[in-house]
Amino acid sequence: MPSAPTRPHDAATPPGAAAGRFSRDDLERGSRRPLSEGRWANAVLYLFEHERVVWVVKDFRTRSWLVRNLIGRLLVRREAAGLRKLAGVPGTPQGSFRVDAFALAYRFVPGRGLRRFPVESLSPEFFPALERSVTELHARARIVHLDLRNADNILVTEAGEPLLLDFQSHIGLRWMPGPLRRFAERVDRAAIYKHWARRLPATLGPERSAVLARINELRPLWALRGYIGSPRRRRRKR
Repeated sequence: MPSAPTRPHDAATPPGAAAGRFSRDDLERGSRRPLSEGRWANAVLYLFEHERVVWVVKDFRTRSWLVRNLIGRLLVRREAAGLRKLAGVPGTPQGSFRVDAFALAYRFVPGRGLRRFPVESLSPEFFPALERSVTELHARARIVHLDLRNADNILVTEAGEPLLLDFQSHIGLRWMPGPLRRFAERVDRAAIYKHWARRLPATLGPERSAVLARINELRPLWALRGYIGSPRRRRRKR
């Protein structure tokens, strides 16, 4: 007797919103459009169309046994937990679910990463909208992103609006005491102010500039933490 097809592992959207989800078997039978192969310990990123809906899939299934089982399972579970909290939050991936233990999916939104998006084409409302999305992320989802300094994690949609991507590094805010929570939120805001200051500095304003300057003063502590204990890396640089 043939085995039953593997169904999606869990849901990240409310009950009744499951239409269009797919399984690993569907992935294996369908065609995929590569987006990013990534490094050896990163997920493979591709587009997959199912029932006339296009999805972004982050998939560790083709990585080595150690990577997909020790890193892949953890990161998929972690990001899926973050995405689950984003239902209805503007400027974030929607319709997400875990395909299985090694892959997750969310609805595809056409656009272009902020890193490569021409400054002259950015709307004056882009960064205020991005700021509002991050504020909503903190207030409604109760998480911080913590990797928004990477401009590839901010998509400029075809409508010129921001979309936040890649929630592997997110941290929940509910357990944090007030001062730590406010600091974590400032880290996210300072990250978008960095992009704002580089691209449309005239509209940043003194209050946002002050937040950015304060977080930049503390950034050497992060750099020092990453530098200590890596003597081989230092030797290669020399």
